Formats: sequence, structure tokens, C-alpha cells
Amino acid sequence: MKIQRLLLVFALFITGAAMAQELTAPDALLEAREIPLHRLYQAATEEDDPDSMFLLGLMFDRGEILSQSYQEALRWYGLASALGQADAMNNVGMMYALGHGVPQDASEALTWWTKAAGAGSVAALTNIAASYYDGMGVEKSYSHAARWFRLAADKGDADAMNTLGFMYAQGLGVSRDTQQAFTLFAASASRGCSLAMVNLGSFYTSGTAIKRDHRTAYALLSVALAIGVPPEEHDATVFKLGMIAARLNAKQLASAQELATKIAMSITNRQPSSAGVIKASPGLPSSTS
Repeated sequence: MKIQRLLLVFALFITGAAMAQELTAPDALLEAREIPLHRLYQAATEEDDPDSMFLLGLMFDRGEILSQSYQEALRWYGLASALGQADAMNNVGMMYALGHGVPQDASEALTWWTKAAGAGSVAALTNIAASYYDGMGVEKSYSHAARWFRLAADKGDADAMNTLGFMYAQGLGVSRDTQQAFTLFAASASRGCSLAMVNLGSFYTSGTAIKRDHRTAYALLSVALAIGVPPEEHDATVFKLGMIAARLNAKQLASAQELATKIAMSITNRQPSSAGVIKASPGLPSSTS
């Protein structure tokens, strides 16, 4: 079961710094909709099932299926956390990070994410990395951030791969290595990370670590926009796509569009659903459930 994460979201050659909005958590909520509400309560209260407790907390947190109540969300997350539910621990950290139902406290958020990471939450690894990257509740350290992003990336976290790729591209906390950045962007993009597609497209456009290929760059940016990039990156990505399109003739453009369809189908087959994201982005470019 996945849960929220606080992400650094980057697109090469696009800058900006902001704490972005919270999105939904479709995987767990979809699971919750398939369980009768009375059965969910029964499992949580009579069977002491921590996953059911977590789902109730999530529904109260998101205001989906049940009326939103951060107090109730915290109560159910707390009960699930006491039974070792890692996603619930991570979400308590998110609530402290965002100030939802509790005073905003980055240090307390980090404490909960550390507990969640110890219990097996990959999203918490990304949150800890983001904390070190931004200096939220801890002294800012790119080297520590890179280490935590690597832990999450090694467990298959696409967003962590993308951010770590950016750090290699810029030499932040690690030795600059554009080939390693390309490898990470490619792995992240194959898992459906739209911003990794933008970054990978930038590499193909400039010929960084790979032969210049405007057709592939166009396809990647097209798919990224179809999946969805953050609002603050949308116009810049559309502009990039237009600049690349101007370099293609009609035949090449048709081929690029065909490639985009193949890429989209490949991602859909590999990753049928996506998780919501909370992001804090301090430059170029993780709440799942």
C-alpha cells in the first residue's frame, strides 16, 4: 500500500521553488471504495487491522467517501502507526509537514518519516531526502539528500530516480555525471514520471549523454504533457515542445507522434495506476496511497 510523499520535482532548464499542492491518492482510495464501509470499520475496531485503520485515516484525511476531518485522520493514523503500519506513520509526518490538524512542524515530520522509513516506507525515504535537500527540520545537505534519494531509487521509486538524476546532472551532493543522470531519467521515465520525461527530452534535444534526437525528444515531451506536469512547468514544457516541433518536417513529426503513442502504451502496461504527489521544488526537477 502506497502513501504520501514530499517530492522535489524538477525539469532541466526550468527553475522555480515552491511547496506545491496536495493531490489525491488513487490507489489506496480505489481499494477503499471496494470495501463496504461497515466492513472497514469492523476490521479496524474489532479485528485491530492496521491497514483498515490506515484506510479510514486516509478517507478522513482526503475527505473522500467520508467527510474530511484531520482530527479523525490523525486518530486513525495514530492507531495504525502503533501497530507498525508504515504508511500511516508516513502520513502523520505529512500532516506535521503541512500543518493539517496539528501545528506545522518540520522536525516532528522528520521524526515520523524516520520511523516510517524504518518500518519499510519507501515514500518516507523520499521525504527524508527532500528534507535534507531543502533544509526542512534538519540542516541542509545535498550529500545526505542524495544518499536518501538513492535508497528510495534503489527500491524502484520513480520520483526519487528523477531527482537523483537531476543531482547528478548538476553535481549536487554527488560528482557531476551526465551519463548517470541519463540512466536515472530513463529509468524514471519508463515508470511513468512525467518530469523525468521532460528531463530526458532535454537531454535528447541538447545531445547530452546521448546522440541528439529531436524525434524522441518530441515524443517524450508529448507523453509528459499527456500524463500531466506541474502547472508551473506546463507552459515552459509546451514551449519546448513547440521549439522541437519546428525542427521536424511533416514525416518526422508523424513518426514522433507514433513513437509517443508507443511510449504511452508501454508506460500504461508497466504502471497501470499512478499515485498522488506532494512536492517541494527548490529548482529544476513524493502523497501516494
